[in-house]
Amino acid sequence: MALLNVIIWLLLLVYHPSYGFPTDALTGSAYDTKHHAEITESAIRMAVGRFITENNLTVIDDDIDVTNIVKNFFGDAHNHVIKLRGQIEELAQSTEPDLSLIREMIGKCIYTIQAFYSGTNWVEMNGDSVYKDFGVPNKTLMAIAGATVDTCQDCDNSGEEVNSCENNLLVHDMLTSGYKTGQDVQPPYKTSGDIGKGKCGFGGSDDTDNGYRTANGGINKDRLDPKYSPHHHLHYSAYNAAKKATELFLVDQDIGIINELQVDKFIQIFGLVKRYQTSFGFVIDDTGSMGPIIAQVRKACIDIVTNVLGTANAPSNYILVTFNDPEKHMHRLTTENGVEMISALDNITVNGGGDCPEHAMNGLMKGIELCKDKSTIFFYTDAPAKDASENQTVIDAVIEKQIDLRLFLQDSLCIGRRKRDTSGRTKRDAGSEPYSLVAEGTGGTVYRFNTAELGEIIRQISEEIFPSATAIVDMFEIYPDDDDSVMFPVDNMLNNVKITVIGADSVDDIDVESPFGSILTAENTSVLFESPDKVVVTVLNPTDGVYKVIRTGNNNWNVTITAQTSVDFHYAITEESDDGSLYKVLGNPIIGERYTLLFTVYNLPVGMNVSALRLKTSNSTTNNLNLVQIAGDFDSTYFVSTTLTSDKYEVSIYGTDSSGHTWMRTSPYYIYPATIRLTSNSITDLYKNTVGNVSYTVENKGSENETFVIDVTDNRGLLTGQTSFTQLISSNGSTAIIFQITGSSLYTTVTYNITVRKQGAVNAVVYDSQTIYISPDIAPTCIVDNLVGNCNNVNTTSCSGVKWNGQATITYTTELSSISGSTGWTFKISSEHPSPINISASGDCCTPSAYLTVTDTNSNFARCHFYLGNVNPVEISSKRLLTTTEQIAIGVIGGIIGACLFASLVSGIIIYRKAIKPKLGASKINTLKSNSYPHQEKCDSKEQFNNVSVNLN
Repeated sequence: MALLNVIIWLLLLVYHPSYGFPTDALTGSAYDTKHHAEITESAIRMAVGRFITENNLTVIDDDIDVTNIVKNFFGDAHNHVIKLRGQIEELAQSTEPDLSLIREMIGKCIYTIQAFYSGTNWVEMNGDSVYKDFGVPNKTLMAIAGATVDTCQDCDNSGEEVNSCENNLLVHDMLTSGYKTGQDVQPPYKTSGDIGKGKCGFGGSDDTDNGYRTANGGINKDRLDPKYSPHHHLHYSAYNAAKKATELFLVDQDIGIINELQVDKFIQIFGLVKRYQTSFGFVIDDTGSMGPIIAQVRKACIDIVTNVLGTANAPSNYILVTFNDPEKHMHRLTTENGVEMISALDNITVNGGGDCPEHAMNGLMKGIELCKDKSTIFFYTDAPAKDASENQTVIDAVIEKQIDLRLFLQDSLCIGRRKRDTSGRTKRDAGSEPYSLVAEGTGGTVYRFNTAELGEIIRQISEEIFPSATAIVDMFEIYPDDDDSVMFPVDNMLNNVKITVIGADSVDDIDVESPFGSILTAENTSVLFESPDKVVVTVLNPTDGVYKVIRTGNNNWNVTITAQTSVDFHYAITEESDDGSLYKVLGNPIIGERYTLLFTVYNLPVGMNVSALRLKTSNSTTNNLNLVQIAGDFDSTYFVSTTLTSDKYEVSIYGTDSSGHTWMRTSPYYIYPATIRLTSNSITDLYKNTVGNVSYTVENKGSENETFVIDVTDNRGLLTGQTSFTQLISSNGSTAIIFQITGSSLYTTVTYNITVRKQGAVNAVVYDSQTIYISPDIAPTCIVDNLVGNCNNVNTTSCSGVKWNGQATITYTTELSSISGSTGWTFKISSEHPSPINISASGDCCTPSAYLTVTDTNSNFARCHFYLGNVNPVEISSKRLLTTTEQIAIGVIGGIIGACLFASLVSGIIIYRKAIKPKLGASKINTLKSNSYPHQEKCDSKEQFNNVSVNLN
């Protein structure tokens, strides 16, 4: 299958993502409104269920909610750059597939598909049926309304005449969509005449210039509220169509993304696991050069085993093999006892080596030999393979046993050898080639890491391979002068409760007290891991109630309580705009500013309720806030508004279970408010052998002028030019940062990190990290060379008399499929062959902003923008039809479409727009005390609330 082909109308979502269903649930009287999150979750439930049935799969643990995993992957999918469905296929087939990036791309496709049904007239013509040809190559789309065709007649845009717009469509056998205020592609202004019709508008309260360039009213079906959606009466039909279309996009045999991904990759992306009695093998380089990273490798491996112990997804046995030089390999352990494996991993030390290449293939072969069929092997090294000629033997063995092979290579193999060879590859690239060949030949995966990244990389991968449904119950620190006992709740949805103590010398330093006041003995607990600085204890078959962890010594402790459970939550930080919308905050929130925190609680059973949020600061001050519920079909959604005044918050929610006991879950992700705002302005589309620009804005929101250092790094060595910037930024001032990345044919992705720190400081104040897909194509370009004319200060009564003209140049390497322009202007092509192509464009100031779009046969595209200034709209009593010009007969959906439609996926900010602003029923509630937990305060989700701001200590 090729990439998702989408009409340019949907490309406008990139700049105005409010165009479409609401991103998440609405509050107040609009609580019944369907939204992207609900559509996606419902469709994924159906799609995954259908996939499991059709492929005879068994989910490893019935308590694991697949949609919980998927929703986390996709909850935040409309925040980033436009990607193409064809790129998903290529990335999935690469030796280093970035599953997070693939999920992000799929999420953007889903968002766009859903928006089609809320914003076009498809539902008006066809009800809740799915347009199966939409976005599918080699299909002829139904007729699209030409540029000069009036598609709507005037109706009431205020929403006061509720049914006024039900019959405003003039076309019923061709596609059209509504233009909206603020979009970059617009029809020409109307200049005279009052015939009561024109192009369809988006309509509603957000379409502020509705009627100037379109018919009054519109056709959007985003909401149930007639003030926002003129076609509110078709909201549920659009919802049902979007839901069915999402399911088909995922798993349909003809048009589903399953065709690009294949079954095994689909399983990985969606967190599905087949029930096999398999081994989990570790093959680890223990030569001397591994010295700087061996501690991190040990810790990462131990954390995996600790996390999976006692779960339904635990492997049947564990294998440990090390390799060295001159010793080719050593079989250290095969065991069914995870605790025994943890001890063996902890005892790995380094020695020998010295000449860099090691017997890597020999070590891999031993691990494969010892593992059962369909097992997983994690391989770690910092060196090239001395026995690279044996790679085909490894490939054959992996294929025969169907091993899932994960190869972890330190980012710089053989440190210091970075000179380029005559082929242009770095020594690191040449050294890693045998591993890449093994991955390509077996469907395995290569991960390159630095020391700081390894733990997080392993955590994410282990969750995908061995989903254990582990949640954090609570986290706390016990200082030497603190009370030696701390309480934590255990509810009836928890199993396999683990207490991890960093700072304990041994298990003798730890006591665990039951809800009945007795100290648990060895019969009730199990020691999973013990070292001079870390102890992990499991409470077997825990009883509901409040437990205590008791320190018998005086060390400083960091304690984490985790457990197996299907009940967990996800949160997002949003801020309100002037129009009442809530935009997801990308990066750090600003200290002292007001935000709304949105919470989604997964798999909440009957009788288990959510009452409040606990925010704990870095000095352990706690703030407890009542949560207000928003209705939903599946998971429960809650929100609270507050002002963040500390520089760090731990986030927990709590309530009562069906037995009346307190339950709590804590997020592993802290909130880090800062005085710096780091905003991505543009993330380049990156192509091989080309340089792309990435730009950010750094704002100083503090009260003092400060000098900041901005550093940029990447994981591929593809940054070029300046990568460190020192800038003095005044209070409430800002500066722009631009850096360059070179596309390389050696990689399919590159990940960059940008950090901002105060001059002289070591730790970063804020940071951002993004992964960019590197296309193997060379995209076309479109550059405006000359533009004559000025439309500033022209108004709509005289715009048709003010002319403009311009020239542009198109270059391309892949054959072009279309050159198309937006409405209201004309262009001429000098020649269709060869590159470059010269374009002459002309129009009048009724179209002061015009776009030319160039698309090649691989669906890469480029755009030229002819911008002549701002026309002043003048409301006049008489309106006439759009002026007929010699235009390309293009579709109204977005105004730019050619023979080959090109993909559009949503990026930028996630929007959560409230139809009615909520009011929090209560602000602050009593702080958690050591002997009691607050219980739920009920609140009717249908009630309308006013906004109340809560200031935290």
